This record gives sequence, C-alpha cells and structure tokens, in this order.
Amino acid sequence: MPKGESIESLLEPSLRVSRPVAACSRCRSSKIKCTWGISACSACERSGKTSSCTSANEEFARGNERSYVAALENAAERLQRKVDANRAGSELSTLSNGSRQGKGRKISGSQRREASDVNELVSDFGFLTVNATSRDFHGFTSSMSFAKILLAMAVKRDFSTQSAAKLPPRHTVMQSTSHYFDKLFVLLPFFSETEFMSSVSRVYQDAQVSAASALDFWYVRLVLAITHASLSRSYGDEHHHVATQHMSAAMQLAERVMQPGSIAGVQALLLLVQYAQLDPERLDTWYLMGMASRLVVDLGLHCELPAEAKISPEELNMRRRIFHCVYSLDRSIAMSLSRPFSFTDDSAPGVPFPILNGEDESSSNTGIFLRSIKPCLHSFDIRRIQSGFYQAIKFASRTEWTASEAANIMTSVISDIEKWHASIPSSLPSNHLTLFNLERLYTYILVLAPHQRHTAAAQSDDDKRRLFEHCCRFAEILHPITFDTTYLSSFTDADFWRANWVARQFIKLMWSDFELLVRRSQEAEAASRCSRALDNIRRFTDVLDIARQRWNNAEVREQFEKESAVLATRLTNKLHELSPTQTRESYFQPVDPAYHVQQQNFTDPAQFFHHPDGKAYSPGGTRRVYQFLGSGNG
Repeated sequence: MPKGESIESLLEPSLRVSRPVAACSRCRSSKIKCTWGISACSACERSGKTSSCTSANEEFARGNERSYVAALENAAERLQRKVDANRAGSELSTLSNGSRQGKGRKISGSQRREASDVNELVSDFGFLTVNATSRDFHGFTSSMSFAKILLAMAVKRDFSTQSAAKLPPRHTVMQSTSHYFDKLFVLLPFFSETEFMSSVSRVYQDAQVSAASALDFWYVRLVLAITHASLSRSYGDEHHHVATQHMSAAMQLAERVMQPGSIAGVQALLLLVQYAQLDPERLDTWYLMGMASRLVVDLGLHCELPAEAKISPEELNMRRRIFHCVYSLDRSIAMSLSRPFSFTDDSAPGVPFPILNGEDESSSNTGIFLRSIKPCLHSFDIRRIQSGFYQAIKFASRTEWTASEAANIMTSVISDIEKWHASIPSSLPSNHLTLFNLERLYTYILVLAPHQRHTAAAQSDDDKRRLFEHCCRFAEILHPITFDTTYLSSFTDADFWRANWVARQFIKLMWSDFELLVRRSQEAEAASRCSRALDNIRRFTDVLDIARQRWNNAEVREQFEKESAVLATRLTNKLHELSPTQTRESYFQPVDPAYHVQQQNFTDPAQFFHHPDGKAYSPGGTRRVYQFLGSGNG
C-alpha cells in the first residue's frame, strides 16, 4: 500500500473517473499536441479547420465511442430497450396469470397465435442446442449429426457384427408385441398404441395405406427387439440373438429417426433406453437416459402449457405421458446407480398425470388390443415419493438431521408410502401388484437405511429391526420372481443394481448390529434371525447371478460372495450354537420346494468356509444352481 494511503480509501474508492481524451485525426497525423477547446482543438482553430475537427464531427465518435457523451447516450438507449422489454414481458405474464384464474375470461386469437409461436420457437431452440456440437466454421457437415454423436458415446459393443434380421410375418409380430404391451407398455406408455398399430400396417403395406417411413420401421424393430430381450434367460440364447439382429437392422435407421427438437425424436430415443436396460453390455443406459431428459427439457415438456396454448387434448395428454415416463425412468436409473437426477423436482413442477383417455376407456369395454395405462399412474406416484426423499438426503444439504427432524421426516415419508400402497386397487394384474409391493419395500429400505444426513450411529434400535425385516421380505419376494417367466421381462438392469444395493445394506446391517439383532435377542428369535439372514444371503446371491446369466456380468455376484462369506460363517456358527439339534440343511438346501438343486464341484479353497462339523461348504449355497420348476408369484 503506498505511503499515506489509508485502508478507508481502498474500501471506499473515489468515483471520479479520469478520462483521457484522444487527439483529433489532424493533430494525430501531424504528431502535435492536441489541446481541446469548446468547439474544436486550438491547432484546428488556428489553421481554420474547425469544421473537420473530431470534436465537432460525431461521425466517428458515436460508432467508436470516442466521445464520452456519445457512450453515455448509447448506454442509456440500451437500458431503455431492456426496460421496455421487461415491461412488455410483465404485462404478458399478468395477462397469462389472469387467464388461469378467471375461468370465464375469453382468450383472443392473437394470444393463441403468440403462444403457438413460442412453442415452435422453443422447439427450434431445442434443435439448435443439441446440434451445437456438430457445427463447425463451415456449417453443418454431412459426416456429423446428433445421432452419430449419441451412438458414439452410448454404444459399448457395435451391432454391426450381427446380421440384420428379416421382419417376421405380420401375425408373428402381433403375437410378439402383445407381450410388450401387456408387461412393459402399461407402465411406460410414452407413445400411442394406436399409432404403433398404424405403423405396423404401413410397414406391411396394407391396401389404401401410404408407404411406411423410417420411424414406422424403427417402432416395429425396437418393440420386437425389446420383446425378445425381455424374454432372454441367458446371454447368447435364441431370444438374445434375435433381439440383437433386430437392433442391427434398426441402427441403420438411427440417422433418420433420432432427430432432436421433436416429440417423435424423444419417443424414438426412449425406445432405445428401454432396450438398453435389457442389454446393458451393448448400450450405456445412463448416457441415453441423460440425453432423453435433456431433449424433454429443450422441448419444454417439463412445464405445463399455459391455458391460451392452442393444442388438442390428445397432444397435451401425450406430452404429459412422455414427461412422466422420462421422469420415472430417470429416477429409477439414477437411484439404482446412486447418481444424481438429470433435473430436479423443483425445475419441473406442476405437470399433471396423464388422464385416462378414450383408448383406456375402450380397452375395458372391447378388450381387443388397447391396454389400459392405469398401472403407470401408480408407478409415477411412487417415483415422486422416492425422488423427493432421495433428493433430500443426497443433494439438498450435507448437514446432519437432529433426532426430531429425522423422526418427523421419516414418519412423513412412511405415511406417504402407506397411503400410496393403500390406493392401489386389488383389481390390477397380480404381476403388477407384486412389483408395486417390491417398490413399497424398496422405498421403506431407502428411508430406513443410514445415509450422510442420518448415520447408523443415530438410528434407533427399532429402525434397525424394521430395516432387517424389510430387507428380508424384499429378498423373499424378489428371489422367486426372478426365475419366473411371468416376471422375467420386468427385471431390468436398474432392478439388478437396486437388488445389489439392498443386499449390501443388509450385509452392513448384520455386521454393524450383530449384537442387537442376534446376541441380545431371545434364543428362539436369535435362531430365527440367523436362519433368515443365511437364507437371504443365498437369495441375494442367486438374484445377482441373474446378471451373469443374462448380461455376462459376474463381477458383482463374485464380489458379494467374498464380502458375505465371513458373515455367513459367523451366522452358521451362531445358529449351530443356538440350535445344535437343527441340521444345516435348513440353510444349505433351498427353502423353496419349487427349486431343483444341482451340486457343482469347485477347487478354489477361498470360496469355502468351515462348518463346526469340520467340513467345508460353499457360503450361502452360492455354488448351487437353482432351476425353477414352478410358476408361483412368490
């Protein structure tokens, strides 16, 4: 700090501005000192060049801002334009709000046209935003596009190695796609079933039907691929092979189908997300879901249209269906991978659930091919509950809750879960009721499991016991349905990672609270918990093995085996201590009589632990292969 200058002068600097004035063009060219006067500089006045002096001629002053007064005038004009624009926007907003509040107020045609123009402009912005990376100094190149950038990032294994499958006969297509609409479409109805049937008609060139477009073929190919992938039981089987062949044919259409800035482009991408969940070895579900969410935001689907928007009820309902399907998929995938959401709940408020339109009403009467989308409404509702709590514990704040705050929040969320589950009608198909029961248990575990805002040390003993019960019940329901073809299509990559998360929460709970759950319990209760815990370790291992069979992913199951082996030994020893007369077959044999056990030989000593009888056994029965023989719903 220079000598004599105080701190106050630095904190409150003088607002006086030193403005050096540039010399006029004549003095500059003559390299003489330019002394400004009232109308011209002194040199120009002496030589009679007053009219050509820069100070009297504003031709360059305003454009180049060499004149201080001209610069102030330009700034004032810019500010005035902003004030006028803000005033106009405020008046338009007031008019829009008044139209919502006054039900009897009429909306002029000019306001409707203005809203329509805004919607088209938003669509154009979405196209420009997503395609910004494919533009260089020479404009859009033919070798770069949105679809190529998307697939370059999302495709893990190229589909070109597979030969493209020919389209099957039409009656075969109808039989195959019926499975998709019965099991998957009713939970994620992001396109119209009627439009799909029209696409099928155009693809198979019915009489008096126009030629099929690339989007028609994309719909038929993707629905067939998703159907076969959902029916695949093991990696490389016939269904898996047919699914990849249909995808190989569909990928040739991606350039003409996946176009940003349109509803059809979002729908085409969502079909790809659905397939990626059933074939995670080839496609990156997380990246595709993130891009689909951005397209939805670019199109403004995350905001409800104003009342003056000129749009048909069918189109408005489809916008709502697409948004909530994207919302549901984004929440499910993000929570299963323990990653952030693509957009927060606060950024997408007020979009109502889709209404049950004519298709849903006709399906209950005719029962020909149109399905009711009633199950999806319950799925969307539970995602909202899960999303709110997950966002609060992961991204809202890192400060730990007090005991009273934690109790109030958890009680409120559990109450919402119970109300949601009570609202589900028993008339829904049994497979949907079972899946919703799993959602209920998973949400309970999400609420009761320790996290950074409510650590394990702050949990009450009752919450830990409830967490144990919910984890056990979750495994008891999930285990049989993963081997049942009725539920096979519903088990996706997200469900696998979610089961893995619950399994690890269960292992952590048993390790950290072994004293509470076993040692401090009565003998009969402790023996029961040991037996259930051992059975659940085996169940979770079997469920995680599904990823090895279907998607060639064995690392997660092997890691879980290693982490649970020592715990299984401890539980087995404790169970033998509590019930010495009880045989170990209650754990080392499957608890469900509908499964057939095939013993396998293994030589790796690290995969075995020693039972008190002196023999070595595989932990949790994980070295057995269980083949499902029944078809119960668990």
